[in-house]
Amino acid sequence: MSTGTEWVEDRIAADRADAARAGGAGPGSAPPPAGPHRHRRRRLDRRVRGLALPGLVAVVFVVLHVFAFPASLFSNDSYRYARSAYEYLGDTRADAQHKALVAFCKDEGNRKYRGQLLDEMKFTEPRDPKPYERCMKASEAKGLGPNDPRYERIFDTRPLYPLLAAPFVGLMGAKAGLSAVSLIFTTAGGFFLLAALRRLGLSRGLAVLGQCLFYATPLATWGTLPLAEGPLLSMLAAMLLGAVALLQGRVRTGALIYTAALAVSAGVKYSSAQMAAMIMTAAAAAMLLFVRRTRHRGTWWLFGLSAGTTAAVALVSKLMALPGTTATLQDTFSKHWTKPEVAAPWQDLFHLNHNFWWQWAQQQSLAPVIVFPLALALWGLWRRSAPLALVVTGLGATGIATVIAHPVYFQADRLYAAVWLITAAGLPILLDEVIKRAVQRRCGTAEPELGPVP
Repeated sequence: MSTGTEWVEDRIAADRADAARAGGAGPGSAPPPAGPHRHRRRRLDRRVRGLALPGLVAVVFVVLHVFAFPASLFSNDSYRYARSAYEYLGDTRADAQHKALVAFCKDEGNRKYRGQLLDEMKFTEPRDPKPYERCMKASEAKGLGPNDPRYERIFDTRPLYPLLAAPFVGLMGAKAGLSAVSLIFTTAGGFFLLAALRRLGLSRGLAVLGQCLFYATPLATWGTLPLAEGPLLSMLAAMLLGAVALLQGRVRTGALIYTAALAVSAGVKYSSAQMAAMIMTAAAAAMLLFVRRTRHRGTWWLFGLSAGTTAAVALVSKLMALPGTTATLQDTFSKHWTKPEVAAPWQDLFHLNHNFWWQWAQQQSLAPVIVFPLALALWGLWRRSAPLALVVTGLGATGIATVIAHPVYFQADRLYAAVWLITAAGLPILLDEVIKRAVQRRCGTAEPELGPVP
């Protein structure tokens, strides 16, 4: 049996042990030194806690898109990416073409059946197998049209997306495999935007709002389809993260992220990478000329990497005889070379753009679902920082430039999806500005610097 003294001594020893484990000190003992491993563990704990909410948002996003998978469209472009993926897996061109066509025709049959389920006259009827059979019969001999070698060449020069998708296509099938890669990239794009907003000094909640906007806008609508848009839009968000780091003087980190994003974009679609690099070259040049505080190494690196990528893509395109701007215009105006080529493609481009944009303006006047949030976002970006506005606007403007090069009305929503990056980044920044200025007025303090603005 323990005496009273022994119980007290045991209690003191237990208290000291508990205090030591908690980082405190027991009675009569000095506090233990805080070693570097303890600081690292605390930083790691904070980072894990900080990723909890963004991780939950990403999980919900993925679950919703898995649920919506049957409603996604396996398009003509998807068929060509799937064919390339099967070729990377070792299939012959004929076998790869057949597998990709089966996937396309199955999805065509599913699409017809989904429409039948909503038809008030046919929803009780059994599924009709004829759409699949007609699709296979029409295209099995030569593959899905258009079949002109010039059109096929455009997709043969976009290797990275089907290469990355090949293992997924082998395990999950063509549509699911391509969609999985797009979903992974788009999910990562939300985190890239989150990291960029946090680097700009936004609170965790407002940065997560930016992530949510990335997932809730056409950036994700198009980015999760079995198309190359997922990697491309995600890399624009990564370029934003890299550019912000460069403008803040974090040259090594920023250059690594920015270069990697441009390289992936070039592998997916070199023309889009070149367009983004050209616009960012102009944005960096404008900063160096007109914004004194950005005349430092980081901005020069941004200018050099962008200009270098523009020149490198142009050189490689010339050496490898890749399809260029003229081929792109003829592809547009000859319906993928199913019609004769036009004599004056640049004149036709100007004329079609004139028709496209005034009708687009009329549509937006009726329902400014793009223009209104875009205007608010641009206002917030400009109030925050002119260099930041130039960077975000430049990246988003790649969508506008793509439509100008391809003013095809029924594809416009997909082609200018990148413009929503301005909204996803700008609205949280505008809200941050509003909150900070409201706090300053309420507290009667002088206006401080608004966070780590590039």
